[in-house]
Amino acid sequence: MNTGLHDVWNLSWKLDLVLRGHGNDALLDSYGAERLPVIASVIEMTHRLTKVMGTPSRLAQTLRDAVIPMVSRLAPFQHAFVQRLSELEIAYPDSPIIEGPGRRHWEDSFRGGKGIAGRYILLIGKDADPAARETARRLRDSLRDVLEVRESSTAGLTLVRPDGYVAYEIGVAGDAELGEVCDLLERQMSPAAPSPPAS
Repeated sequence: MNTGLHDVWNLSWKLDLVLRGHGNDALLDSYGAERLPVIASVIEMTHRLTKVMGTPSRLAQTLRDAVIPMVSRLAPFQHAFVQRLSELEIAYPDSPIIEGPGRRHWEDSFRGGKGIAGRYILLIGKDADPAARETARRLRDSLRDVLEVRESSTAGLTLVRPDGYVAYEIGVAGDAELGEVCDLLERQMSPAAPSPPAS
């Protein structure tokens, strides 16, 4: 069930951007690149568990029945099991629309209320110089329906997708780095959408 929920959420925000005239085919194509490996992994894990739990071998059954209760009491196993089952450990490092490890972004300001509200969030760090802040403002103004800029208490830049995954992250908040954010967004945006400003 969690796989299906993640599939729907991954596709829904992309369809939303396309239907609103902002996303392009590259954005839609990223669904398969991101979710098919996850689905294959779930099928493989299910196959392995079925083999272990349904083994006809008496020796394997005895070993299974002795080992599983011991291992399942270990905190690292319990944590990994919950993460795996909930799919909260999923990342998209090979996604064509992500630069970096593609991990989930956890921040209290994204919880409850409007959260992300179907837009990318550009978190700009306290280290950003005035020129970078101005570039971020122009980028936000040109992509008002798609991008929100927020102040971050940490240094650098973080671009968070509408589904809460980090699309881009770097420890420096400068014009060159904002140019990379613009390039990343341009690859996903419809030609009809406003182009990000040149820095």
